[in-house]
Amino acid sequence: MVIGLSNGVVSRYKPRNNTATVASDRRGYPTDADREQFGRTLSRWINRNGWIHSTLHQWGESSGFPSVRDSTFNRLQNAKIEQPAPITFIQLGIANEKIAAAEFEGVTDRQLKDRLVDSEAICSSNGKPWRATEFFGHFCGQVDAPEWAVLQAPLTQERCDEITEHHRKLFGEITAKKKLDRADAWEELKIHCLTLTKAQKELLKDILSGWKNWTPANLENIPTTDCGNINAENCPVNKALAEWDRSD
Repeated sequence: MVIGLSNGVVSRYKPRNNTATVASDRRGYPTDADREQFGRTLSRWINRNGWIHSTLHQWGESSGFPSVRDSTFNRLQNAKIEQPAPITFIQLGIANEKIAAAEFEGVTDRQLKDRLVDSEAICSSNGKPWRATEFFGHFCGQVDAPEWAVLQAPLTQERCDEITEHHRKLFGEITAKKKLDRADAWEELKIHCLTLTKAQKELLKDILSGWKNWTPANLENIPTTDCGNINAENCPVNKALAEWDRSD
């Protein structure tokens, strides 16, 4: 294994025993695990920022810079592209640096601008935003994922059921404390669910109503680094419930 340091980013490259790569071996570069982690990083990134998979493309079209098409972004999220075009990583780098600099000129759509404002760029450990080289390195497995994008110990359905009951209990207690019916309580709570997407808010409503339970898949897509910790302060649901409880 060769380890290098570039711009504060640890890079790792594991050379294969066979030096000759033939066309039939292309599927091994990068590995499925590397592509899946790259997709997970993109998914956690947009969830953290409250985007949808078409946000970057809409932004590029509005502001006049090259951006990843929503269909391409979605396929990258799901590890469906084995060999992305080089321009893809350049486009991701351009958008990421604009986010870091809060350059949102040219955006006239109110909904799009609301999604972009206060967004966070993907940065290396030294605080520098990723450029094309870091995105490409991450896709190849040579640049580590940000801490918040690393999948922790796999969640079990049993654990998700415990988290479900915890959220329902808090919701019920605060509802009773504020002397509200459940419908009005939800209307107040959802105002504080700022980092959840529309679909995630609808899912949370169903969960708090007792119609559905959290599952590993949908909890892992909640923008937090510690979704398996019931009392995690960085969990958007816990944070929303706490802010609602403190509100008048």
